[in-house]
Amino acid sequence: MDKIIEARSIYFSYDGEDALEDVSFELFREEILGIIGPNGSGKSTLLKIITGILKPKSGKIYVYTDRVSYIPQKATSFKTNFPAAVEEIVSLGRLHKAIYRRLTQEDYEIIDSALEKVGMIKYKKKKIGELSGGQQQRVFIARAIANQPDLFVLDEPTTGVDITAQTQFYKLLGELNKEMHITIIIVSHDISTVANEVTKLAYLDKKLHFIGKPQDFYKKILWPIEPEELLKG
Repeated sequence: MDKIIEARSIYFSYDGEDALEDVSFELFREEILGIIGPNGSGKSTLLKIITGILKPKSGKIYVYTDRVSYIPQKATSFKTNFPAAVEEIVSLGRLHKAIYRRLTQEDYEIIDSALEKVGMIKYKKKKIGELSGGQQQRVFIARAIANQPDLFVLDEPTTGVDITAQTQFYKLLGELNKEMHITIIIVSHDISTVANEVTKLAYLDKKLHFIGKPQDFYKKILWPIEPEELLKG
């Protein structure tokens, strides 16, 4: 498989305090990477470096595509009186590089297709603030799809969403990964949920303490002592 991200010894600090220390990893196309770790561990900082919002203090980050969609924390939280319609929100996925141009017929077809994929086409004229948290989440995924990304980056997207919506959300991500060949990075606090849905798992606490298969994380990090060693005691 081709690499889509290569990070080499990334360091980053805020006001002299290290947020990331010597972070190195590779991600290949069509993988789904889950990043977990405690609060303040640098997870959001790493996503911002991957998406180009922040530059590392030292080290190198190579992202081998310019087709990246990013959903930051709390991006899907709207007040009930927010006036924008669903279709308008999704259209921003087509205008991100040329916000003053007119939408074409092809753009509208891509927008409708994105809404179809997330099951929200019947809500396209509805105000975004009138939707539930789970529905708003799907609209923002549609906006990301409309950008036709190679890489989809999400920062704690299931915060405040009920368990049913979370299950549907991860199922949708899996479908997008398989059908559209999108590489996905997702930050989450829910170890048990995200570990079941990703192909690769990373544990970050300023340093990258683990990256690999989810089943190996459970074995090496959560239960590092082999059963036969316990029997010896």
